[in-house]
Amino acid sequence: MILKAITFNMCHGEGIDRKIDVERQAKFLRKYKPDIIFLQEIDMYTQRVYSENQIYTFSKYVELPYRTMGINIKYKNGYYGDGILSRFPIEYSTNYLMPLVDKNNEQRGILCNKISFGTTKLNLFSVHYPTNFEERKLGTEELVNIIEKIDESEIIIVGGDFNIGVEKIGKHKYKYEKSDKYVEYEMLKEILNKVNNTEDTWFSSTGQGCIDTMFYSKNIKLLKQETIKTKYSDHSAVYAEFEV
Repeated sequence: MILKAITFNMCHGEGIDRKIDVERQAKFLRKYKPDIIFLQEIDMYTQRVYSENQIYTFSKYVELPYRTMGINIKYKNGYYGDGILSRFPIEYSTNYLMPLVDKNNEQRGILCNKISFGTTKLNLFSVHYPTNFEERKLGTEELVNIIEKIDESEIIIVGGDFNIGVEKIGKHKYKYEKSDKYVEYEMLKEILNKVNNTEDTWFSSTGQGCIDTMFYSKNIKLLKQETIKTKYSDHSAVYAEFEV
């Protein structure tokens, strides 16, 4: 079968025009008819999104009925984290918190879902990596450790904002350094294949770069990939079709 997946940092629904509108994000991606969506930077009940349950709204308008959210932090009377939307029932979900090197840094997580259809078992991971190199390495080690415990007959897809080459240099200030090779990616490529998207996916006043992508297990085949440009977030989405 063909499995269509998208990873998207939705920036709590905020577009380049500063308007917060999850419905327009979901309807924009719906035309790709995805089976799975990995989401990052979702708010649930926070003041800045007027107490909206954003993963519910996204699920409703993209028409993917099954959803889970991994809560990484409490934020402005609500919660903030990552999500997974699915066309198929989700059997199991858990959220692993990534290690911190400084307790003042933002907590990030690894959201893990398991889906079965027929004899196929699908393991999905939505990740939003830290803007700190040491924490990215530790987070990658944790992700690799989790994946290595999965039976080799099962399928794995990881989607996310990996923040590769990004470092925080102040409040809401970042710098990006492009490289031909990143340690974090090389660690993951020892056990998974990578979608080889190269177009910039992140746009900000302090930098831009290709930091959103997907990894997948070697027992499935990548058929198609595309960077989906949008003004409805400060990130483009990444689309991929797999033969599973």
